[in-house]
Amino acid sequence: MSGFNLKEGQYNNRPLSDDEMWSAFSYVFSSNSKNSTSYKFGFLKSILDNLYNVDSELRLTFDQLFTKFAEVYWNLILKYNLRQSPKTSDNKMTYIEQILYSAASIYKIADGVPFEKLPADIIIKIAHDVKMKCKINVVGALFDDTKRSFYSFSRREEWIKINPLMYEFVCKHKVVIEKLNYYEWAKFLEKVNDDSVVIHLLDKLDESGKRHNLSIYRQILYDEFESNLCFYCGKPITDKRVEVDHFIPWSFVKDDNLWNLVLSCPDCNRSKRDRLPDKYYLDKLVMRNDIITREFNRLDMNNYKDDNLRLIYYYARVNGYDKIWKPKKVV
Repeated sequence: MSGFNLKEGQYNNRPLSDDEMWSAFSYVFSSNSKNSTSYKFGFLKSILDNLYNVDSELRLTFDQLFTKFAEVYWNLILKYNLRQSPKTSDNKMTYIEQILYSAASIYKIADGVPFEKLPADIIIKIAHDVKMKCKINVVGALFDDTKRSFYSFSRREEWIKINPLMYEFVCKHKVVIEKLNYYEWAKFLEKVNDDSVVIHLLDKLDESGKRHNLSIYRQILYDEFESNLCFYCGKPITDKRVEVDHFIPWSFVKDDNLWNLVLSCPDCNRSKRDRLPDKYYLDKLVMRNDIITREFNRLDMNNYKDDNLRLIYYYARVNGYDKIWKPKKVV
């Protein structure tokens, strides 16, 4: 049976060489992979962006995946006006376009409002609608295109479970796979859109799921956890002179996880930019996260493990984030 028709699938549980794993992803990006919409690229991005949110069995729920899927497409469709399939004689839109345009109309959402700024109940409703329509073909299609080696899945129970061998492989080569996905996605979008909207496509894809307002995390860290010193240099910070920093750069993690966020003075945040902090600060972050998990009951720390944070730090270095940063002055 063709992959897109499958209701469930089990990954091939056998040893895989690096060449075989590269071959699985190469097929997705080849002309042999048939794409009537951009869904497979969007779903792969949703997996990559959730790579460090897996549970102990390497599972991701459809709710996790399709909330990210909806967020990514919200910007691409409503902000950048990008079609996600070729034009037809009746100008029919994809399900994701129909759902998002309908939601913007029903809830009277003004142009340019980011997905993260929508009320929580509306986000849940949109993500649910997207999940129910888009899960039908896309999960099985990507499963099949990666030669049934990337993940297992159940549409009824709504989860995917990543093959441990593939998980390690993708973590080690995340940046390369991500760039290949962006490139092929951009090529697809160029074919189905007018020239006027395809300017800076790669930047639009990279920024599509980025949250620009981290004020909620600043409040959590500053007020709830009483963090009133710069995590890096130790200088006092105030609620008017404080910034939220992704300890492991957002450009690698592609998510806003509390375990990866620290409060920084503006000087350190500007100096650090897209670099990894020295390992001393990794140990310091592990200790801080231990306090949060021990003393505060937060759902967004449920899947956090110290060893996983250290692994992600290692994977970031393997992926080219090897310029280590230290603050100029430490109090």
